[in-house]
Amino acid sequence: MLHRLSLLHKFLILGVIALLMGALPTVLYVRGALQQIGAARYESQGAPALIAVNQAVQRLQVHRGLSAAMLGGDEVLAARRPAARDALNQAFAEAGKAFAQAGVPQAQVQAWSAATQTWQSLEQAVAARSLQPPQSLAQHTQLVGTLMQIGEELLHHYGFQTDPDMATQDLIQAAVVNSPMLGEKLGLLRGQGSGYLARQALPPEGKGALQALQQRVGELEADTFRNFERALADEDLRKALAGPVQDVRQRVAASRQLVDRSLLSASEITMPAKDYFDQLTGTLEALNQLNTTAMASLDAALLERVSADQRKLGAASAALLLALALGLGLGVVFMRSITQPLAQAVRLASAVADGDLSGDDVPHGTNEVGRLIAAQQQMRARLKPMVAQVRGGAEGVATASAEIAQGNMDLSARTESQASALEETAASMEQMTATVRQNADNARQANQLAMNASLVAAQGGEVVTQVVQTMQGIRTASGKIADIIGVIDSIAFQTNILALNAAVEAARAGEQGRGFAVVAGEVRALAGRSAEAAKEIKALIGDSVQRVQQGGELADQAGATMAEVVQAIQRVTGIMGEISEASQEQSQGVAQVGEAVTQMDQATQQNAALVEEMAAAANGLRTQADELVRAAAVFRLAAADEPGAAGALRIGQGRAA
Repeated sequence: MLHRLSLLHKFLILGVIALLMGALPTVLYVRGALQQIGAARYESQGAPALIAVNQAVQRLQVHRGLSAAMLGGDEVLAARRPAARDALNQAFAEAGKAFAQAGVPQAQVQAWSAATQTWQSLEQAVAARSLQPPQSLAQHTQLVGTLMQIGEELLHHYGFQTDPDMATQDLIQAAVVNSPMLGEKLGLLRGQGSGYLARQALPPEGKGALQALQQRVGELEADTFRNFERALADEDLRKALAGPVQDVRQRVAASRQLVDRSLLSASEITMPAKDYFDQLTGTLEALNQLNTTAMASLDAALLERVSADQRKLGAASAALLLALALGLGLGVVFMRSITQPLAQAVRLASAVADGDLSGDDVPHGTNEVGRLIAAQQQMRARLKPMVAQVRGGAEGVATASAEIAQGNMDLSARTESQASALEETAASMEQMTATVRQNADNARQANQLAMNASLVAAQGGEVVTQVVQTMQGIRTASGKIADIIGVIDSIAFQTNILALNAAVEAARAGEQGRGFAVVAGEVRALAGRSAEAAKEIKALIGDSVQRVQQGGELADQAGATMAEVVQAIQRVTGIMGEISEASQEQSQGVAQVGEAVTQMDQATQQNAALVEEMAAAANGLRTQADELVRAAAVFRLAAADEPGAAGALRIGQGRAA
C-alpha cells in the first residue's frame, strides 16, 4: 500500500503523526495549565466567601465574650454588645452576598441560612437575658463551630487544601485552618475569663477548663506560626506578612501570660473584666487582621499565579506555535528539497525513456537524490555518443545493405544471362558431340574400306590378268573413297567451325572457360589435321584415278603400279587409322567438354540460386537496418551530438566500396 502513495502523501502522513505525537503532550500540558489556572481562579473566587465567614466567626466570638460578660453582670461590657450584634448582623449579610458572588454550592448556602437563623434566635435569647453565661457560651461556641464547619467545607470545595504551591498551601493552612481555631480558643479564653473576672471568682472546674484552653492555645499557636514561617519563605509573602505575624505572635504570647497572671496563677481575682476583655480582644483583632491580610495576600498570590500561569501558557503556546510553524516550514522545505529533485530525476528519466537526450545538465546537490540525478545525467551523457554511433552505424548498415542488395540484383541478372549462354553452349556441345560421333563412325568405315583396298591390292599382284577388272574395281573404290574423303573433309570443316565457335564461347566465358578454350583449340587442331589428311587422301585418290585410267595403257607396268598402289593403300590405311584414333580422341574431348559445360551450367544455376538467397538476405538486412535506423531515430540528440560530416563521409566511402 505504501508504494502507491506519493512522497507528498507520505510526508503529510508523517507530519500528521508528528503533529499527533506533539499534540498529545501539548494537550496534556495545556489542559494541566488550564486546570491550574482554573483552580487558582476558583480559589480566588472562593477567597471572599472564606474571608466573610472568618469575619463572621470573629464578630461572633466578640459577641460571645460580651454576652458572657453581660450575663455575668458586667454592665460596662454589656453596653458594647449592641454594636457587636449589629456588626455580626452585617457580617452575616455580607457573607450571604459573598456566597452569591462566589457561587457557593446550595448546601453551604442553606447551612449559612440556618446558621443565620440560629444566630438570630441566640441573639434574642441573650438580649432577653434568658440564658445563663455557660449556656450562652455553649450556644455561641456551637454556632462558631457551625460557621467554621461551613468555612472548612468552602475550603475543601474551592480546592484550598489541594493547592499545588507549597508557600500558598502553608499560608492557607495557617490563615484559614490554624488561625481561626487559634482565634476560637483565644475567644473562649476571653469569654470564660471575662465571666470569671466579672464574678471575681474562679471555681476549680473553671480553672481546669481555662488550663485546658491555655494548653490548646499553646499547641495551636505553635502550629499556626510554624505554618506562617513556612509561608514566609516566599519573598512576596514575607514582605507583606512578616511584621503582622511577628506582632500577632507577641500579642498571643502576652495574652497567654495575662491569662496566667489574672486567673490561673492569681491568688485573688482582682483584674477588671474590661481590661482583660480589651487586651484579648486586641489580640483577637490583630489575629483577625492578620488573617484578613493573609487572605488578601493569598488572593493576590492566586491572581499572580493565574497571571504567571497565563503568561507561561501563552509563552508555551507561542513557543509551540512557533515550533509548529518552524516544523511545518522545515517540513515543507525538506519535502520540497526531496520532492523537487525527485521530480527532476523523474523528468530526466522520462525524457531518456522517451528518447530525448538533448537536455542540458542542471545543478544538483550532494545528497542521495543529487547523486541519483548526477548518475542519470552521466547515463544520458554516455548514451549520447552511443546513440550517435548506433544511429550512424545503422545508417551506414542501411546504405551498405542497399548497395549489397543492388549488387546482388545485378549479379543475379548477369548470372541468369550466363546461365542462359551456358545452356546454349551445352546444346551446341551436344550437337558437336553427335557430329563428332558420326565422324568417328565414318572414319571407322573408311578405315575398314582402306583395309579392304589393301587386301584387294595384295590380290591384284597375284591376279595380274585381272588387272583391268581390278583397276575397274579400284576405279569404283577410288570413287567411293573420294566421296568418303569429301565427307571427311566436310566433317573436318564443320569440326573446325564448331571448334572455332567453342573457342569464341570460351573466350566469352572468361576465366571459367579457359579450360574449355584449350580443349576447343585441341579439337580445332585435330580438325585441321583431319582436313589436311583428307586433302592428301583426296589428292592420292585423284592420282589413283588417273593411274587407273592409264592402267590400260600401262598394263605392262601393272606389277610396279600395283606395288605402288599397295604402298599407297597402306599409307591410306595408316592415315585412316590415325583419322579413326583422332576421331575417338575428338569424341572423348567433346564429351569431356560437354560434361564441363554441364557442370558449369549446374554451378551457374547454383550460383544463381545463391545470388537469389544473398539478394533475399540483403533485402532482409536492409529491412532490419531500416528498423534499426527508425529505432535509433527515437532518441533525440542535440545538434552538436548528431552524426556529423565525418560519419557521412565514412558512409559515402562504404557506399563507394
